[in-house]
Amino acid sequence: MVDERPWADVLADYERDPLTVLIEAQDGIIARSQALRLLSEKAMRHRISTGRWLRVHRGVFYTYGGPLGPSQRRWIAVLAGSTEDGSLLSLGGVSALQVLGLRNVTTPALHVISGTRKVTPPPGVVVHRVRLVDEDRHPFVRPPATMPGRSVVDAAAWARSDDEARLVIAASFQQRLVTAAEIRQALDRAPASNRRQLVVATLLDVAGGSHTLGELALVDICRRAGLPLPSRQVRFRDSNGRTRFLDAVFDPWRVAVEIDGAHHEAIPQKWDDMERENDIILAQYRVLRFPSHVVREKPQTVAARLAAALKPRGGAPRDLRDLAEFRPLEGQKLGATYDLRCKHALG
Repeated sequence: MVDERPWADVLADYERDPLTVLIEAQDGIIARSQALRLLSEKAMRHRISTGRWLRVHRGVFYTYGGPLGPSQRRWIAVLAGSTEDGSLLSLGGVSALQVLGLRNVTTPALHVISGTRKVTPPPGVVVHRVRLVDEDRHPFVRPPATMPGRSVVDAAAWARSDDEARLVIAASFQQRLVTAAEIRQALDRAPASNRRQLVVATLLDVAGGSHTLGELALVDICRRAGLPLPSRQVRFRDSNGRTRFLDAVFDPWRVAVEIDGAHHEAIPQKWDDMERENDIILAQYRVLRFPSHVVREKPQTVAARLAAALKPRGGAPRDLRDLAEFRPLEGQKLGATYDLRCKHALG
């Protein structure tokens, strides 16, 4: 995380014991190489032998009591490959995005990048020996992590499936963690990255407004069925003067589509949805609503309803393509917290 303390607190650290400052900055975790720059070998061994410091990995110690939390585990992961000159590993992929603020997407393991170094990781840590240039290292975040664009590119490359890769890209855009330009620059610096074409294609969709898996799935259905592509996250002003957003709009044919996740079942949300739908209808638009699970599980039904709404206004093809065997974003639950089980050691 970024140090956002007042300058007075930051400056006060210079007047304190450097060892204490380092340990607090790293949430109680310290590497042997770090400790020996501030302590003698004898003083360090005394702390270990008396139980004040607990060995949690080769050359890495926990200086606080109590169970390890997520922050401590991240520090253990990046310190596991620390060198005598003080360089650390970097969190990468989804692990880096979580430090940067990604919500509602979890993985059962931590991902770190070691560059060319061969590292024996702690349990629950996946080490990726890939090249990392300075432009892809975040200058402020602690523990060390990759920049948002590189984090998304790596998360997509390491995902277990194409759908998981698309999920991370969509979630990162939806939560304003990354821009299209940042991802393009990261791709330029990693030309051999896995799923490069998928990242580029998904980038075009999310940059066009698809910020959820339901919206990505709808675009996928339209492409497969030969239907026109809608505009996504279209801004409009309701009857109360509030700025609202529509999930998808086929504007030339005045058809609007709303995709409802689980939160739309709440009573206050239902009334809010009704008010918004009334405003859209009064603006002479046809409105179609689909639960997110229907978009995922019944693409033929969704395509048929879209065609029925578009056809009278000249927006649907004469023959709709068969989607009987097609499942957009197959295997993903929409509108929930996602537990990504990526390839390599995530199984």
